[in-house]
Amino acid sequence: MHLCQPRGVAALIVAVSTLTAPLTGAGTPISVEVERAADHAYVVDAAFNLDAPSHIVWEVLTDYEGIGKFVSSIRQSTVIEREPGRVLLEQHGVGRAWIFSMPMHVVLDVREHDQRLLAFRDTVGKSFTFYEGAWELASAGTGTRVTYHLKAAPTGGQPAALTRAAMRGNVKRLLEEVRTEILARAAR
Repeated sequence: MHLCQPRGVAALIVAVSTLTAPLTGAGTPISVEVERAADHAYVVDAAFNLDAPSHIVWEVLTDYEGIGKFVSSIRQSTVIEREPGRVLLEQHGVGRAWIFSMPMHVVLDVREHDQRLLAFRDTVGKSFTFYEGAWELASAGTGTRVTYHLKAAPTGGQPAALTRAAMRGNVKRLLEEVRTEILARAAR
């Protein structure tokens, strides 16, 4: 995984979801891999292809204040500061692990690069001691490949097996919800 600069996207707090699950007509299945790094952080690599133009994908990923309408884990998403190519974004959400839920709070320094890369990094460390990732867009035939990278170390002492499974499930759900919104907007 290559993370350069702080990364971010609207669906960042939702950095914890799952594995593969195709949506009929939506493109390729969503792939999600979660590994534990030597520093005990979790590294997530996820991706999917879909038949939608990249400008619509970008529109969805940068709908910072509207993300709670289509990503179920986000309760509140507020732009604190905006300047060309950079957004400071505060998000409150809920991470889920089976019957348990955990409130999450991040303040993301989001960097926008050429409508191809959204890099994000948490600046407050309340829910994660480390939280950094990116959304990347690339052409894929007539559509777009969406790649999501995350390296996160949740605060607290949850068992590694449970945390890994919860992250996989939450990331998968995040990507499914983002993909559904992209397809809905592309159909309009």
